[in-house]
Amino acid sequence: MTTPPPRKSQTPTKTARRQLTPLEIMLKLGLSKLRSEKALAATGHRGAESATRWLLKHVQDPYLDADNPREYILYACPTGHLADKLNKFWGDSKELEWNKAHDYMPHITLLRFFKVPDKNAEQVSTALETLLEAGESMDRVDLETYVSPNFMGLFINEQQASFLESVVGRYISRLAGLGIAVEADTKSMHVSLAYEFSSSHFQLLRSMIEKINLSSSNWELRLYSREPRHRTSRVHKVVQAYAPRNNDELELGPGDFIYLKEDCSTDGWVEGVSYLTGVSGYLPLNYTKRTAITDTWTLHKTVVIPTSTTATAATIPESVSPRCRKPIFLSESVDLVDGIPADSEPVEGSPAASLRQIYICRHGERVDFTFGAWIPYCFEADGCYIRRDLNMPEKIPLRNIQDYQNDSPLTTVGEMQANLTGEAMKSSNVKIDLAFASPSLRCVQTLSQILKGLGSSVEIKVEPGLIEWLAWYPNGLPTWMTGDELITAGFNIDRNYQPIIAIDQLPGKENAAQYYERSYGLIKKIIAGTVGNVLIVAHAASLAACTRQLTGGRVPSAAEVTRLVQRVPYLACLTACEEIDGWQLHPPPFPPITHTSNSRFDWKIIV
Repeated sequence: MTTPPPRKSQTPTKTARRQLTPLEIMLKLGLSKLRSEKALAATGHRGAESATRWLLKHVQDPYLDADNPREYILYACPTGHLADKLNKFWGDSKELEWNKAHDYMPHITLLRFFKVPDKNAEQVSTALETLLEAGESMDRVDLETYVSPNFMGLFINEQQASFLESVVGRYISRLAGLGIAVEADTKSMHVSLAYEFSSSHFQLLRSMIEKINLSSSNWELRLYSREPRHRTSRVHKVVQAYAPRNNDELELGPGDFIYLKEDCSTDGWVEGVSYLTGVSGYLPLNYTKRTAITDTWTLHKTVVIPTSTTATAATIPESVSPRCRKPIFLSESVDLVDGIPADSEPVEGSPAASLRQIYICRHGERVDFTFGAWIPYCFEADGCYIRRDLNMPEKIPLRNIQDYQNDSPLTTVGEMQANLTGEAMKSSNVKIDLAFASPSLRCVQTLSQILKGLGSSVEIKVEPGLIEWLAWYPNGLPTWMTGDELITAGFNIDRNYQPIIAIDQLPGKENAAQYYERSYGLIKKIIAGTVGNVLIVAHAASLAACTRQLTGGRVPSAAEVTRLVQRVPYLACLTACEEIDGWQLHPPPFPPITHTSNSRFDWKIIV
């Protein structure tokens, strides 16, 4: 058998082929770069397969092609024994009522939310992965219990706070190198246990916290992200499957999470958005159960913080004031817990600041919308006002009759609505430190009645900048009553208040975006120039205009502004709360007011 001759040159060894990145794999599948980067960021860069599955589920998501960066945040979270104890406390305290701490997992906030383009998401995670230096560790974490009538939490000591501040500082520097601006949130390092809870549960919560064994625990850094469009939504978890029966209903699958657009319902149905698909629709609320908003966040990176000791930290008795970073109380009128003095110097960014609230209400029912052309019907030739219906005001302020044309007063029902709202605020222990009203008479009347029902003597600050969208006044601004005229009419007006936006500073014309900018600028100046809880009574459009940008939302189109107004009833009220992560919207701590229309009775039908 013939043997082949030896080859003079053999094929060189093949070099290993470069492995494709998840993004490259998805691009080869024909997927767009924007969608691929969005899916990878939404799934925490867990590979092309996970990202592709996410895209398939979100194929009907109307925001799938929106180039909106996600919001990221850095937490320090306990693990091991302490985490188990805190999770048990979370479960037990939920049985009492849902308080604001339940919206999150136990954590210490280290950074404020910051935006990252999807293309940079993996770099942000990598920067955290190599953050701790070799041999670097944190000493025993001593946690100190702090309990007050409006906040309960655990605070770390100065030494561990300094360690975390150093870590955060390095991370901020690395992100700056990526062109990402980040702000630290390390002035009040604590684990929130309970806040915005009913005063009736104070002793029970206090007793439950005293039983938590604050043994030494392990900690880890966690980088999370969320979709900014759902930042103000309440989150529910689906507990029972539901198949849609109508086109506008949402399919529910157990394990899915739902972002609720509404917090309450009169018929058991609410509108929500599916976490798994991004599709919105109506759903039966009783097929879901409220859960933490952090359940829908994406975990991008976890870094264990090595500890050098494992000694035990005992619970600090209430009689001992925390050594550092103690929160201040919501107000001086709150009774102090035995042995804990109030802080003389407010700590910026403390939980007390998170309890500052702004209540924004629409005015009550107005005469002109109820009765139509009421002026010729109710005024005699000599200008004397005649009450033609019990729902018309018993008396009205003396002024030029034609000025009522564009500045209508409240009906009797409108005054009752406002007074009931004030009584509800009082029953819910709402405290108001300042009160602002649009210059429209109906708003001043509404605020006056709310304060009356609340039993408050706070003076009314008339602010022209709170007037609604000026596009609805094509013939120019209404002629409003002056401060002196309002005082003469019996209203408790603040004579010394200098408006933020004077009447002559209001624009002659403005589009929807300009109206929202005016309202946003105004609310920021009110926040910056005041202390305490604020009550604002203005118009239907004001609820969104004063809060949309404050809470990170977008400015709507002109058509959407009109649609929103149609869904805001008389005395609709919402609460903007200043929290560690910024301003958030919540329902007010009292029920809404609903009533049916009552048509005019014609007694002649009985004859």
